[in-house]
Amino acid sequence: MDVKHPFYPPDLELVGYVENTLGVGSLLLGFATLTSVILGLALLFSRRWRPSISGIDQFLVLWFVLSGFLHCFFEGHFILNRSRMPLMQDFFGQLWKEYAKSDSRYMAADPLVVTIESITVVVWGPVSFLTAWFIVTDSAYRFPFQALVSTGHLYSDVLYYVTSFVDLQRGIEHSRPEALYFWGYFVIMNAFWIIIPACKLSKSNI
Repeated sequence: MDVKHPFYPPDLELVGYVENTLGVGSLLLGFATLTSVILGLALLFSRRWRPSISGIDQFLVLWFVLSGFLHCFFEGHFILNRSRMPLMQDFFGQLWKEYAKSDSRYMAADPLVVTIESITVVVWGPVSFLTAWFIVTDSAYRFPFQALVSTGHLYSDVLYYVTSFVDLQRGIEHSRPEALYFWGYFVIMNAFWIIIPACKLSKSNI
């Protein structure tokens, strides 16, 4: 029996798909609240550990903590549950189903996406947290690690975009056509992991 779902292409086969019980507003509010708490704790800790921390260093700490959190926990959730994402009903599972309206490869456990995300979870997540620590402690290791993680983010995100656009040129659509999904989720949300790393790499002294 065909299971109706909101993802593109419409004929994508998703065995056992279950519709989300939480609305978009509830999911985004919950996610914003969770990330705000984590960043708030990171802000408090970094200022207590290093009261003289500069504004740019504070921004970088929050950036790498946010990256580490998303990589280890949110993307880690995908890697652990990739074979059953269409039927997941926990909070992160429903968030993935919402995001996957912009990229259904996450529902289909596309091998390329799984590979990129596996490297991200295992390598870039922990190293992002380590880089944040090096910045807080003003360690000499901060600069090579900032460059390393930024290069990894830049490469992974460019590869993610390029493979999707190559499929689009072949007539394979992974994103719904609505502006929220294509421009909001797929383009804008992912663009931060190109813009910020590129700016960081262009300024090797910060």
